[in-house]
Amino acid sequence: MGVGRRSLHGAPFFHMKYVSILLVIFAAQSMGQQSELAAGRAYYQSGEFKQAVAHFQLALNADPRSAESNYWLGRSYQTLADIATPFGRKYRSLARTHLTRAAELAPGRPEYRSELFEFLLDSGHQNQARDILLRSAESDPDYESMLARFQQTRRLNASLNAWITRFFELGTAWH
Repeated sequence: MGVGRRSLHGAPFFHMKYVSILLVIFAAQSMGQQSELAAGRAYYQSGEFKQAVAHFQLALNADPRSAESNYWLGRSYQTLADIATPFGRKYRSLARTHLTRAAELAPGRPEYRSELFEFLLDSGHQNQARDILLRSAESDPDYESMLARFQQTRRLNASLNAWITRFFELGTAWH
């Protein structure tokens, strides 16, 4: 009577048992991811960025397609890169990877795109930041501020390049 037994709705007990187990596993995994995200945010807010990274990574392991886990992991690595300057190259690379992934996974989240845009500008990747700006619609609420920030960075870089060029031209004129 075990294998051929049917439930009230006609589905075999055998299948219902495994479906129930899978539902419990998925629910626990989701709760685990949410608790890891919450712990990571708490560590982030308290300035414990390496601990935050560990929890965000656990959340990402639970759900590799989580835009939120990628976003917070990217922000944590970005902060670690800022702290480790000028030795934060590895952290900066990881920040870029995770911020990019978050923006790709959740294109409807403007804060993810904006964080990536700012990161790229601050990291000297003006062309990639310009690409984000070009893909943004002018009706986007962040478009004007992104455009202004991009133009400001471009002006600053142009004036810095002009100053460096003049400095070296003067230096060679003295020799």
